[in-house]
Amino acid sequence: MSNSLYLTKKLKSTEEIENIISTMKAFANYNIQSAKRKLPHLRTYHRSIEDAAGDIVTIFPSLANIEHNLSEKTIFVLFLSQEGLCGFFNENIIDFFNTIPKENHNIVIVGEVGAQEAKVQNIYFDHYIKGATNVESIDTHTEELSIYLNEVVMKENLSSLNLVYAKHNDRASYDMVVKKVLPPDFSAFHKKSTNKKPLLYLENHDILNALIKEYLYISCYRAFIESVASENQERFNRMNQAGNAIKEREQLIKLELNAFRQKEITEELQEIVTTYRAMIKK
Repeated sequence: MSNSLYLTKKLKSTEEIENIISTMKAFANYNIQSAKRKLPHLRTYHRSIEDAAGDIVTIFPSLANIEHNLSEKTIFVLFLSQEGLCGFFNENIIDFFNTIPKENHNIVIVGEVGAQEAKVQNIYFDHYIKGATNVESIDTHTEELSIYLNEVVMKENLSSLNLVYAKHNDRASYDMVVKKVLPPDFSAFHKKSTNKKPLLYLENHDILNALIKEYLYISCYRAFIESVASENQERFNRMNQAGNAIKEREQLIKLELNAFRQKEITEELQEIVTTYRAMIKK
């Protein structure tokens, strides 16, 4: 096989890889933009639930008294990646999780590839669920996770429930977050006073329980969408770096191919001239 033919095939293979990278970048960017469109509204709704909880515990202060017969066990939910090719996304979250003080705890892992990485790093987890690959699938996964967590909290009578995830930021990156969801921090929600005169059709503790369930659900949903945005941001950044590297490689192959083609053309011309001179001499 001639050098130019070999380089031509190598160039074609490189261009195919570049097309795959471009497709993955486009898909990652679509997920990032979809999440970013939802995040402001989701964060506002999250605050609204906290505000409503603040109203109810301010009007009925006795509701803020946490039972003292809770177990000492804590549950951590780690939101890792469902798919690969996302750089050190899982490793970064696991490293952050390892810095959190914890005793007598259970771990729930979200994300298939992340669960594999957790096993590699000898992190034992009690439960695993698949993560969301896009914004559209978050509802289903949030429902599954929140149902499971509600069951565990009721069964184990856990002292606290914490979500560990990557929060997307405006710097094309993410920050690590550990969010205590249960029991809710009523001291943070409590207000000095409220001028609202509530008209209640339910018992006040039923209202608070409904708010707590919604708070758990929306906290899980927010963790999912923040995680999807962050995972895809990491994937986009990595694919962007890979794309730049492959373009540089493609340019080098083209230069090398042009040089070999020029050399082959020159050799062919020299052979033609030599043959012509030999024919003239005859």
